[in-house]
Amino acid sequence: MTPLIACAALGILNTLLLATRQRRGEFATLRLAGSTRAQLLRMLGWESVVVVLSGLLAAGLVIGVFLAGLSTRIVPYLAELPAVLPWADMAKVAAGCAGLGVLGVLVPGVLVLRVNAVHAVE
Repeated sequence: MTPLIACAALGILNTLLLATRQRRGEFATLRLAGSTRAQLLRMLGWESVVVVLSGLLAAGLVIGVFLAGLSTRIVPYLAELPAVLPWADMAKVAAGCAGLGVLGVLVPGVLVLRVNAVHAVE
């Protein structure tokens, strides 16, 4: 699982880094219109929270549908066993994804906002 998690983490970070870097012109325009760096970082933070929550909700729905279908198919073959889900492990994965999402947007955002806004507008 470790190589899969590492590959997924690198993919998430790479996508967020490139997406934030390509918005450099937008950030420069907002800075020239009067926005402060703190306002732009707050905006980026809220955007990343919305994206992470949307992703977690979509993943939860997919997993829920899959497990519901699976449980209805295998019930006739099993004795009455309690359904045990690894809630702690799922919470750790969700927290890791959320952390990567926020980190992957805010760190490149800080780096992009360090550039002078006049020079960044193209």
